[in-house]
Amino acid sequence: MRLRDLEIFHAVLQAGSVTGAARLLHISQPAASKALQQVERQWGITLFTRSAGQLHPTEEARKLEAASQGMLGQLDDVRRLVDGLREGEARTLKVVATPAIAQQLLPQALGQWRRRQPRVSCELATQHTREIVDALLLHEVDIAFTLSAPTHPALMTRPLVRMPLLVLAPEGYWAQDCQQTPMTVAELAGQRLIALGAHDPLARRLDGLLASVAQEASSTLPSSPRIVTRVQTYPLAASLVQAGEGLAVVDALTAHAATTERSLSARQLPQAGELVLSAVWRREAGRSRLAQSLADQLARQAAQWLQVPLAEPSTV
Repeated sequence: MRLRDLEIFHAVLQAGSVTGAARLLHISQPAASKALQQVERQWGITLFTRSAGQLHPTEEARKLEAASQGMLGQLDDVRRLVDGLREGEARTLKVVATPAIAQQLLPQALGQWRRRQPRVSCELATQHTREIVDALLLHEVDIAFTLSAPTHPALMTRPLVRMPLLVLAPEGYWAQDCQQTPMTVAELAGQRLIALGAHDPLARRLDGLLASVAQEASSTLPSSPRIVTRVQTYPLAASLVQAGEGLAVVDALTAHAATTERSLSARQLPQAGELVLSAVWRREAGRSRLAQSLADQLARQAAQWLQVPLAEPSTV
């Protein structure tokens, strides 16, 4: 058994198809298909069943995955050690973040981090969480930051900071004595709302809350809240609030930027729960020292801005 055989096996597990595995391994699709056939023939085991263009791991494959995961992790450790021993060689860290994080927090944290890592170059990208998963699995980025941690067996997540959700409104919308008091969902009755697209976890949570308000409004409240516009990002929602299109429920990072740069007002909405700023890596690659140090800086910056504690150190 060769290490290359294990790399091919794990690439197919991650990608779910030979085409995806070929991209991960930087080889052609025919070469990846031939390599997988050779592995199955040499090992004498059927590793995948094929259905509707997808490869599904057999029970034997799952057992081999668990047994061999540590070996690939050790190989990655050796590779990172070799990289670190190349004296004078500059390193590149590829980072992707969702728009709310990339708007203000990431640039500030990166500036602080850069002072301690002057020889490291960075490649930064902004994507939605669904696209971030693909970028990680295809080895296009080293680390991702998101407010909606993905659940994928090939990825590991570290929570950095837990943050509240807030209602964003134009300046002067609320009386001065209301500014520091939390808001209830019932107070959204009769309001025009700007919300994220239905695919977003926060949007689904908010839709459920609004449904409960609508049900209550039928008997006790004058009218239910109404979503007039759906958007893809929290910063865009803030821009629409500034334009007078309505109120928006946003994350604390967007609220921080909106209240400091756009002169908007914000009040916490405890019933909406909280979001978690998380760092995400490929499980097989582990957490590099550089990626870990950037995550630490981002967490400290967010905690300082939002005046919230750091999340308990854990990984999933």
